This record gives sequence, structure tokens and C-alpha cells, in this order.
Amino acid sequence: MLLNLDNEIDKKFSEIYPEEIIRNATKDNLEYLGMNISEADDNDIQLKIYYDNKPSRELYRTLGDSEPLIDFLYKKNMISGLEIVHDKKNTRCTRYNIKLKYRNKNNMLELFSWMEDNIKFFTKYKNEILKFSEFKYSEDEDAQYASLFFMGVEKQENDISILKLYWIKHPEYAKDYIESLENCDIPQLKELLPTTFQAVENCGGNFLMTGINYNSEISEKHKYYIEYPTNLYEGLVKTFPENKELIRKVNIIREWHDIHPEYFCDGFAIGKNSQNQIVLKFYFMFKNETK
Repeated sequence: MLLNLDNEIDKKFSEIYPEEIIRNATKDNLEYLGMNISEADDNDIQLKIYYDNKPSRELYRTLGDSEPLIDFLYKKNMISGLEIVHDKKNTRCTRYNIKLKYRNKNNMLELFSWMEDNIKFFTKYKNEILKFSEFKYSEDEDAQYASLFFMGVEKQENDISILKLYWIKHPEYAKDYIESLENCDIPQLKELLPTTFQAVENCGGNFLMTGINYNSEISEKHKYYIEYPTNLYEGLVKTFPENKELIRKVNIIREWHDIHPEYFCDGFAIGKNSQNQIVLKFYFMFKNETK
């Protein structure tokens, strides 16, 4: 990962991450550079480095940190991809994401059972999580919970403090998926839908999935993901024309991207935080010809 310290984003990367991590964020190791912004004028741009599947698995082995959830899913052969995330507070295996495979009914029920036994707050949200996981993904009854496609974890000491769950939309059942969101009991998701549709229209791309963060106190950071935007920055300016602080930060990211053409934005998310403020999350990858 090459930095150009003439711009604000690269300066932040150099301040947040040790030189070794910057050096290791190469085209062979990097999955995403993550950048999060919000409309709050007192919130800075948050930066994250996501390692690709192969280096994440190698890092997991070399760290020697035994993670019960990862080990459980390894035994079930349910890990399609592992991302170890590095940000300002997480430089070991205390924050990671997992892409799930073999999401048949039996495997998913065993996963829910494991989470209920091992995550102290899971039972509090169990009904909601199962309801979302039943969003229609297939006509096959064995795929009853297959919409739960991706999950993330943050840990404090030895406990999972944040559980992040993501439900993917199958293109063949897009209408059912949207209707389920329109009829859900979560006001943040209902309120975000029109903005998300507008962003897809303005930015291009496809509405991909829904995400929610859970902790012992609340469920929060409700968000929708859009993949493959074709008119990202102008589209966001058009979507949020009155939100000056959000657009200011979008333009900081655009300036960084202008001097880093080796990356492309694979996708972004539109969400609301616990203060009901709009949040945007960007995911940059190396272009195919350089990766």
C-alpha cells in the first residue's frame, strides 16, 4: 500500500497504522480499504484495513489466537471467506468477518444454537435474527435460513461484545426481500429504504444486502449495501444535496481516489447510527489488473 501524504486520507492511514501493517497491505494481501463517514460534524473519517481470505487464514494460524466461533465454523466447513480487520483499536484477531457457505437448514440451526450458548446477548435478539434469516432466498426448504450470508465479530477480552449480521438479497426473490423489509418492525430500516433506492438510481449498482449490529444493550447501525456503483461521487452528491457535512467528507474521499486510480469502489453502505445520523461506508479494492 503506497501512501501519498499530500492528502488527508493517506495522512490518517500513516498516523493510525504501524509501518509494518501499511507495508503488508499489498495487492496480494488486501481485501478492502474501508472508509466510514457520518453527517456529524464532530466525527472524523474512520479507516480500516481488511485482509483477504488467504492472508487472513494464515494470520489466524500464526497469531495463535483460538477463536471458538471460527473453530466451530471450520469444523462445519462453513467458512467461505475470512477477513481479519485492522483498525485503530484492533490489530490482532479481536475483529473479524466471515462469509458463510453450506447454509443449509441443519448447519444454520446449529450455528444459531452455538451463538445462543456462547454469546450472552444473542437470546435477546433471537426472534428478530431468525425472522430476518428466513427472508426468501430459494424455493428449497433446506435453504430456510440461507439469506444470512455474512457475519462479523468484535471482542472485548474473551467475550463477543458486538455481533454483526448481514442478510443477502437473491436476485430472483428481490420483490419478496423488499416486501419483508417494508413490513419489518425496525423503523430505521423502513426509513432508509427510499434513500437507498434513490442512491441506487443516482450511483448505479445493485442493492445487495442488509446489516445490523447487535450488542448487550441495543441493536444499532442498521444499513443497506450497494455493490458495483458506476457513478459514486456525483450520485451521492445528488442523493444528499442538502447534507453539507456528509458531502464535504465524500469529497475528501473523492480527492484521495483521484490520486489512487489503482483502487476501485467495490461497494458502499448507507446506514443510520445510534444517534439516527446518516452514515456512509466505502469499500475499496485493488483493480483486477493490479491485484
